[in-house]
Amino acid sequence: MGKQAKITMARTDLEQRLEPIDDLGGRTEFERDYTAILYSHAFRRLKHKTQVFFFPVDDHICTRLDHSLYVAAISSVICRNFTERGIPCDATLASAIGIGHDLGHPPFGHAGEVKLNELARPLGGFRHETHGLRVVDKLEKPRSPKPVVGLNLTLAVRDGIAHHCGENRTNCLSPSTGDAIDFSDTARMPRTIEGCIVRLVDKVTYLGRDIEDAIIAEKFTGISERHLPAEITAKIGSRNGEIVQYFVKDIINSSSGDKIRLSDPASALMAKMMDFNYSEIYQAPRFFGARERVGELVGLLFEKLMRIVCEYYDNLKKYDDASDKAIKILGKFIEQRRNLYFDEEQYPDNEARCKRIVVDWISTLTDRFAYDAFASLFLVPHQI
Repeated sequence: MGKQAKITMARTDLEQRLEPIDDLGGRTEFERDYTAILYSHAFRRLKHKTQVFFFPVDDHICTRLDHSLYVAAISSVICRNFTERGIPCDATLASAIGIGHDLGHPPFGHAGEVKLNELARPLGGFRHETHGLRVVDKLEKPRSPKPVVGLNLTLAVRDGIAHHCGENRTNCLSPSTGDAIDFSDTARMPRTIEGCIVRLVDKVTYLGRDIEDAIIAEKFTGISERHLPAEITAKIGSRNGEIVQYFVKDIINSSSGDKIRLSDPASALMAKMMDFNYSEIYQAPRFFGARERVGELVGLLFEKLMRIVCEYYDNLKKYDDASDKAIKILGKFIEQRRNLYFDEEQYPDNEARCKRIVVDWISTLTDRFAYDAFASLFLVPHQI
């Protein structure tokens, strides 16, 4: 994140912001962060972004918004239990990190992220954790008269978003230490106990819900309860509620003031669940075609938009005069962040600047908008 990549700090500085705020509107620092995220455009768009399954027809299939709310709620419960046991913990901080942790996700879930990472390699790649920090720091706009780009969140929440990575298999987490936070190192543990809770709960939340969604979509996935490993169903159950309850109880009973962890038996069961989910859902050959087509869609959309942005560049009138509504909306996106792209950030050349703009804009799109923009640009005229 350039000059903001590292910030020297102490534990007492976790409430610091990039810009000071005099009036929190009767809220605590972290309550202000929670509501800033809740009312942001980026959070609102999560309701139409893939969690696992693309374009779900069944309303009961989880979206990225559902997942974020689940993480916030479960993390808050764990924090309250810790507080009752005498472990200092802020449930509101955990909730704020929880609802904001996936703001950096592009359309089409991890399939979209993999393709954007490939396309953004000259920019350093694309990871939703670090991009989430870019979203809250630079791409979103605060609900304030002051013209500051970004949600201006506290250091603690920004740290939790950047370091929430839930795809690893570490089930014993301790807050990182030191005098600086390196936002570019997503493998690093969060600085706070609340951030560590969110990081572990992220796995608890998506593993159980993704299994339940796969069962709901049995006609498409071919997965039913009878396919689940017997050890998991015998010791935990097959429903998301049973799975969440098992792991949340274990986290509460197994953790201490400086370690958020699962017991060894629970950790072994989680490893089996991850093996099952990856082999039967996330990386299953039966879904390869869908993932490949999504990647092709994102790639073609990127190439088309690159040609347009490299041609129009900062001539906002050209975007506004375009016949395609998606291009008009892209122009508005650039207009609102003109200072960011053309004054504040430095690029080696104009092509890199255009690529940054296109990657940022595609990452904001919902699944449906990305699909409709593609159809409008490549197939037939369509009102988005």
